[in-house]
Amino acid sequence: MLLVRSLGHYHFSRDKDSPLEKNPDIALTIGNFDGLHAGHRAVLGTLVREARKRNLKAAVMCFEPQPKEFFQKETPARLSRFRDKFQGFRDLGIEIMFCLRFNSELASVPPGDFVFEILRNRMHVRYLLVGDDFRFGRYGLGDYAFLKQKGREAGFETESLKSFERLHDRVSSTLVRKYLEEGRLDLAKVLLGRDYVISGKVCHGQELGRTINFPTANVNLKRRVVPVSGVYAVRAMLPDGIWRNGIANVGIRPTVDGKVPRLEVFILDYSGDLYRQEIRVAFLKKLRAERRFSSLMELKKQIQQDEAVARDFFEGEYRSS
Repeated sequence: MLLVRSLGHYHFSRDKDSPLEKNPDIALTIGNFDGLHAGHRAVLGTLVREARKRNLKAAVMCFEPQPKEFFQKETPARLSRFRDKFQGFRDLGIEIMFCLRFNSELASVPPGDFVFEILRNRMHVRYLLVGDDFRFGRYGLGDYAFLKQKGREAGFETESLKSFERLHDRVSSTLVRKYLEEGRLDLAKVLLGRDYVISGKVCHGQELGRTINFPTANVNLKRRVVPVSGVYAVRAMLPDGIWRNGIANVGIRPTVDGKVPRLEVFILDYSGDLYRQEIRVAFLKKLRAERRFSSLMELKKQIQQDEAVARDFFEGEYRSS
């Protein structure tokens, strides 16, 4: 998979030696693709099929920061890391990823210039697939009708997909985020097409869990805002590729005066060193909200109760399977 400027951000310039000038003809879709939910996968699946029919490379354009993050003072919680998005694109058959640095200059590009200068001249777009509510260009003045007309003039075909619906509602990252925040993981799973997963590398923690016989694998989330918070029944995929049952806390750990969100996973009936190893944690059921305890012993008692509830949950899943 080719990624423009490796994993960095690409900012358009008028430099004739830009690596984009050397790209092949492409089939393109544009969006944030946060979480790669079922709607995103429908778009990408269609794009890959259309690209193959036309002998084009399947490509995606996304942005860093995301436009909403640029325009809004409050940053919405991201559903996935940039790395997860990259891997997801590759798994779904995308061959080229353009990641544009979203700033005031890009936001002010007139819609016509976006079509002719960027899509045609710099990216060599021959087929473009967007949602029926797609807006682009300065002040969001460009819409699908404008894009289809100007695309015809620029020499590429433009098609749209109707909004993808599940649970009688439009599937969106915003709705997935809402269900996760409310602890309605079953509904989030329907929209995502899979359990919600956080992945990351295990790092050293304060090792307080070991003192109360609940050693945890700690993952720095590297996010100011996280879409889940509290204690959950989870499954964790370890480096050996096996999914194991566990309980996880996502939050700032107020009992030990934590300051930034962290994922802590206690894997049931497991002992081993996971330091610096990559793990994936699937969230299955919310057990309770995070709260402060008066002492580590009080925290231990609560975790024992959490473990019992989680084991009952997994046993129930086993009996129903």
